[in-house]
Amino acid sequence: MQDLIHIIRQQLVLCLRLYELTREQQNALVNTAVPAVQRLTKEIEAVVIDLNRLEKKRRDFLQQHSGRDAASWVAAQPEGLEKDMALQLLEKQAGLLQKLKEASGNNLQYLNKNIEYIDYNVNVITQTAAGVTYGTPGDNGGMPVQGSKMFEANV
Repeated sequence: MQDLIHIIRQQLVLCLRLYELTREQQNALVNTAVPAVQRLTKEIEAVVIDLNRLEKKRRDFLQQHSGRDAASWVAAQPEGLEKDMALQLLEKQAGLLQKLKEASGNNLQYLNKNIEYIDYNVNVITQTAAGVTYGTPGDNGGMPVQGSKMFEANV
């Protein structure tokens, strides 16, 4: 049980660091600080690699002890201080992972909005027709203008 608690604690520390970095990345994305975003992305990558290593240790531990997942394995253990501690750590980890998921989703939205903004401006600068908003209703026999979309992600 101590081995699992040790792994969960390490994961919790790394998850906290990942959450901090994600929040910093969010501020950098909002302020369009490209060097900061690049630096934070590299730091996030290193933390994720460490988390993957710990998750492998956790899976190996559970395989050795015939457990499906940590929560069910801990729940099956006899009552005691270690069990309570492990359950508390798992609960904290679950809450933190939910916050991390929300923060990552926000960052993805910021990135998508930035890419849309860049694509729009590049299309305007290069005078590339990218949809019906760029043409008048009388153009092309009343049909919407469908020029080439140079920077569309679907291409």
